Amino acid sequence: MISTQDWADAQRLWDYHQMGHTPRACSVAIGLGSHDLGVADVAVDLYKRGMAPLLVFTGATSPTTRERMPRGEAVHYKERAIELGVPASAVMVEPRARNTGENIRFSQDLLTDAGIAVTSILLISKP
Repeated sequence: MISTQDWADAQRLWDYHQMGHTPRACSVAIGLGSHDLGVADVAVDLYKRGMAPLLVFTGATSPTTRERMPRGEAVHYKERAIELGVPASAVMVEPRARNTGENIRFSQDLLTDAGIAVTSILLISKP
């Protein structure tokens, strides 16, 4: 059982870390791998609002996602985005990253190799 004080402390931390800003349009939105399909849902929302014309999902599997996302976090995110109406042509997948540093580096390599000019990005993590 979680105590009332623990809940209050958790809320205080959440409030402190919550950015509370309004996202701006960007060249590409990058969904960082995790156990939460909500990352893909937020990316889809940004796409549908015209704020991100291209989505990159990045992430391999980890011990915490292996059973739920056996094909890799990025692949499952892409499938979710397509299921929610994003065309496959608007989604790129980077399936190797195992940490945030690799998410960024490998996504940058993917975009550069594809010849995509990026002027701004929005990172999506743990919505």
